[in-house]
Formats: sequence, structure tokens, C-alpha cells
Amino acid sequence: MDRIDCLRAFVRTLEGGSFSAAAKELGIGQPAISKRIAMLESEFGTQLFSRTTRTLKPTAEAHRIYDLARQILDSFDMARSSVEQAAPRPTGTLRIGLPSSFGRRYMMPVIAEYVRNYPEVRVDIRFSERFVNLVEEGIELALRIGNLEASTLVARRLGTVQRYLVATPTYLHGRPLPRTPDDLGSHQCIVYSRMSPAQQWAFDSEHGRHVASINGPIHVDDADAMQEATMHHLGIAILPEWNAAEGLRSGELEHVLPDYTIAALPLHAVYPETQWMSLRARSFLDLLVERAEHFAPAPSHTRTAGAGG
Repeated sequence: MDRIDCLRAFVRTLEGGSFSAAAKELGIGQPAISKRIAMLESEFGTQLFSRTTRTLKPTAEAHRIYDLARQILDSFDMARSSVEQAAPRPTGTLRIGLPSSFGRRYMMPVIAEYVRNYPEVRVDIRFSERFVNLVEEGIELALRIGNLEASTLVARRLGTVQRYLVATPTYLHGRPLPRTPDDLGSHQCIVYSRMSPAQQWAFDSEHGRHVASINGPIHVDDADAMQEATMHHLGIAILPEWNAAEGLRSGELEHVLPDYTIAALPLHAVYPETQWMSLRARSFLDLLVERAEHFAPAPSHTRTAGAGG
């Protein structure tokens, strides 16, 4: 038994969450996994997993060495592939993080294409609107919408996300139509709770920047839920283009305050800063860059509130 086998058992255990999951993936018995983990713990002089009768929890030391362990295994697999074939191919598990609404709407065709191109890779997809810690979660690459805070992550710009202020004709009927952002204070607004500040909406026009204080009956942290709330006539919302486009084309939604714009949000691929990016993550990033122009097409025609049918 060599150290590569021990590292592979460690990585698969951390990713799978149990000795049994690692054993099943590697095709060996659970006692063999436990023995390999014990050998690594002896080698490193530290405990890697906290064990109880019901749970197996990685320690802080395990999280610190996980990324390096994956790099070692990737380098080893690439070296072995280079002997077996002229061009090494991606292998192993690619764990990616996706914004829930955007990911559901646009990413499955890209992931399907990737899996067809690289059948030796298993893709582990984590959907969340939160900006999770990539290293702690074992995520090699994630997509993020919005302005990035300073961090050690490497970012690759993929595009921008346009946003629209919309409401249904049913909601707007019988209510005074907003003419300026200040008029939103007398309307019910659907608040996206992950924006900061959540209850202030900013707009730009030829007269400069306008900030409106808003309130409403519902706060949500998911764009699809905002769209559903809007379609149930609960108020006015700022929706990303993939949630607004079809409704604007069909007339089920109307564009409110069309003379004012809402700043577009940047779309980035981010990944931990490491000395060497795995081949599976690099190949997935390359595919994202190739397909980025297909993300979130803007509506070709929008119905403006107050413009009639």
C-alpha cells in the first residue's frame, strides 16, 4: 500500500462523507479505507476525521491538506495518463458551485456537453445562492453573480446579467403608475434579501443616480421565487433577464420605469488560487468561456407599463 492509495482514500472519504462511500467508489472494503486513513493520520501526526457511531466529520487539518492532496492525485493521474496516451484526459470528481436560479436555467446543457466529452469525470453540482467558502466545501470552480469582494480567489469574467423592473398588468391595474423611482415607496415591492441594502433600489438615468427606499409583503433569496411571486401579482420586482425575458415578450410582465436603468451585474467563474489547476477544472472553465455568449439572452421586445396593448 503506497501513499497515493492513502491520499486517494482520504480524498474520496472527505468528498463522499463516509468510509462506505469511499470504499464503494474505489472498489475495496471499508476496513481497507479505514486502515489507509489511519496510516495517513500516523504519517501526518494529526487526526483527519472525528468519528462517532453516526457521523464522520473532517477536522480543520483535513480541510487544510485536502486541496494539496487533490493536486497530488491529479498530477499523478496526469503523469500516468501521459504514459498511456499522448494527450492526458480529465479524471476524478469535479465539484462545482452554481447560483441556484441561473444554474437551473442555463448550466445543464453545458454540464451535459462536458460529461459527454469527458466521461471519466464525475461532476458534483452544488446549487446555492450563498457565496460559500470554496476550499472548505471542496469546490474547484464556482459561478458568481454580483460584485466580488476582495479574496484570494481567482476570477474569470464571463459576462454580465441585465436586470429589469417588472410587474404584471394585473398588479398595476388600478394603481398609480410609477413615473420616478420615488414613486415606488407607495407600491408593494418584492425584496431580494441577498442584496445589500435589500430595501434600497438604485437606478440611473440621464439626470444621474436615484436611490429609492422600498418595502413589500415578501422577502425571498431566490430569483425563481421572486418571479413566481411577481406572476402572482404580489408587487413590483427587479428580476434578472432569464426570469423576466419570457414574461416581457408575452406581455405577462410589463417593464416599469423604462426611462431608468438598473446596473447590470457581472458574471464570474471563480476558483481557489493554487499553484496548479486540475485538468478537469481547466477543461470545464474553457467550455464555460466558449458557451458564455449563450447565457441569459436579453428579451427582443418588452411591453412598457402604461403603453397599452
